[in-house]
Amino acid sequence: MALSPALPSIAPAQRADARAFAAYLIEHVAESGRRGAPHFAVATSLIPEEVEQNALDRWSKALDEPLWGRAWLLRSSDLRPRVIGHIELRGGRVRAEGHRAVVAMGILAPYTGQGHGRRLLETAIAWARDKADLSYLDLGVFSNNERARRLYTRMGFVPVGTREDAFRVDGIILDDIQMTLALHGPATGR
Repeated sequence: MALSPALPSIAPAQRADARAFAAYLIEHVAESGRRGAPHFAVATSLIPEEVEQNALDRWSKALDEPLWGRAWLLRSSDLRPRVIGHIELRGGRVRAEGHRAVVAMGILAPYTGQGHGRRLLETAIAWARDKADLSYLDLGVFSNNERARRLYTRMGFVPVGTREDAFRVDGIILDDIQMTLALHGPATGR
């Protein structure tokens, strides 16, 4: 009987993961709008040291501090596992937003369409609801990113507005659809 290949693993990001996370994120951002992929990032290039330091800064903050971050990394299952995707929840700019977090997520192109996005979202949603006791998760998704919009909708996110002409990247106008997931019941926040 042949063994089926192991699924890529998902684990919480640790401080020691910051450099590998930065390398992955730079590779991922370079895929935005290239080779038939929709635009999903406003940056066209990133500085590795800045990405690494910013991640360390977010991941080091307590959940009651503004601009905290918690991430989970998707790692390949080959002999030398590498980061191939992520999901990160980020706290707001002020304490009054402490009941909400913003979702940022990505997966390298060769690993998309295999259910990993759903797995990452399920992981982050369960943590946000059960461990961090958050009330809402928010995200923005470009209108041209149909696959991501379908996934977010299937996971329960609902559109709450659109910022038309929100970004202009490589001469392309991108609308930003804002979506929210209530974690503790409709409109109650509890």
